[in-house]
Amino acid sequence: MANYTKLTDTLSSTEGSAYITVNGQNRPMFEVSSIDAHITYKVQEKQTLGHRMTQHKIIGATGEGSGTFYFMNSQMLKEFVSYMKNGIAPEVTTQIMNEDPQSTIGRQSVALYHMILNTVPVAYLDDDSEDPITFDSDFTFDDLGLLEQFQTPENFR
Repeated sequence: MANYTKLTDTLSSTEGSAYITVNGQNRPMFEVSSIDAHITYKVQEKQTLGHRMTQHKIIGATGEGSGTFYFMNSQMLKEFVSYMKNGIAPEVTTQIMNEDPQSTIGRQSVALYHMILNTVPVAYLDDDSEDPITFDSDFTFDDLGLLEQFQTPENFR
């Protein structure tokens, strides 16, 4: 069997799903248009005695991302109003699954813990657009879990 990447094993960006848990309440994250979560390493740079090159060492990481969301859910605004009144931020976990039924690599499922959206929409009107209302937000997360991982493509096994 030939060892090359089959197009059918690449993932379509529209295949998959996301779920959100806010203060213990779990539901589909139906308002997601797109989401991108990633890790950025914190890297220390130091030149040591006897070595002329700067060396690098990973000393930590930051979980961050961005997304585009449909303006169709008041939950985060409700949580913000609650935060304004009592000072307690919501506990948010997001689980994201990438799975394309055409691919032989299966599914990857990750959980982002302690997720904080940087932007919470309040209201939006625009008489120049017939498009659905969306908003963009960056976010952070403090921990993650790899719940399921992709397999090696079938023709490489």
